[in-house]
Amino acid sequence: MASQSSARKLLPKLAITATTVGSTLFACHHLESQRRPLDANADNSDNDNNVDNNNKCNAFTIPEALSSLQNSGVAIVHNLRLTPAVVREVKKMPAAESMPTELPKPKKRQQRRRGPPGANMMPADETWRLSAYGRYHRLENHLGEEDMKVLEGIERDIWPLVEGFFCDNENDKKKNGCEDCESDGGEGGATTDNTMSDIFRSELQLMTAVPGSTNQSWHRDNRCRGLSIIVPLVNFSADNGGTQLLLGSHDATWPLASSQQGARVVHAPAGSVVAYDSRTIHRGLGNNNSNNSEGGRGGGGRPALIFCYDRIESPPPGCGTLGSVATSYQGRIVDILTGARSMFMFGQSK
Repeated sequence: MASQSSARKLLPKLAITATTVGSTLFACHHLESQRRPLDANADNSDNDNNVDNNNKCNAFTIPEALSSLQNSGVAIVHNLRLTPAVVREVKKMPAAESMPTELPKPKKRQQRRRGPPGANMMPADETWRLSAYGRYHRLENHLGEEDMKVLEGIERDIWPLVEGFFCDNENDKKKNGCEDCESDGGEGGATTDNTMSDIFRSELQLMTAVPGSTNQSWHRDNRCRGLSIIVPLVNFSADNGGTQLLLGSHDATWPLASSQQGARVVHAPAGSVVAYDSRTIHRGLGNNNSNNSEGGRGGGGRPALIFCYDRIESPPPGCGTLGSVATSYQGRIVDILTGARSMFMFGQSK
């Protein structure tokens, strides 16, 4: 009888606990799924304090871009935007013509092999690799001569930004969250002279996110200072899974910065140059478009080019598996907290 009485008293507490946990998980999921825009059409000239500072990442000159990269870790560089003719040329590359248009299909049981998540859905020749379900990447070693000719022409156009970023001595001397990069230029440290001799292109790829693809995990391209550049080949939006970045997360004081700026999804037209500090925590979002939406070949796919540049002394990613997992959880937590703050501020403004 005593045990039955204890059970009756315990059941309401368990029900309350389960309801609280369920509500918390639902609220966290809702907050994390917000897709607040980082708009390429935002007006930087508006100095009103009520204007969202997160949208002030637009730059029309290289110095403006460098300033935005220093402050928020992100810059949409309008004066480097590709012309429609160049975007069309990229889409006609042999690599682009072979771009996947559908979600991967699981291999037959007898063909399956052990490996990481997604390995059993990998194309046989692995020309197009998966970073998440429905997110395909074609790396530089799988690009042909004709592809490289077009892409290296684009690289020449964006090179002034790369050069300006790495020749910015004052910023390059700062450790800013990279414990392996010393400011004196010694062993394992970043070079602090005004040269580009130790800069290399660490990554060049063509990628796409097909309709129905899923979110990437939050991650950094490098734990040390570097530059990543995304060039959308269609209009980036929240619906088709534009890149989501935690503004301010490149800086050593990023929790404070991110609490004020938060996660933003790039909204930018095709051909835009979206640059971010490699230490910025970010992820590619899932593509919610339908198959007949904008995207050229393949309907609603979201293709883009990615260029990454780093120093020889600090190649990416700059951390191991545990560091990557920690970054993923950091990104999720800050995304949820800033989403809650945004909703609270919105409620107060009504």
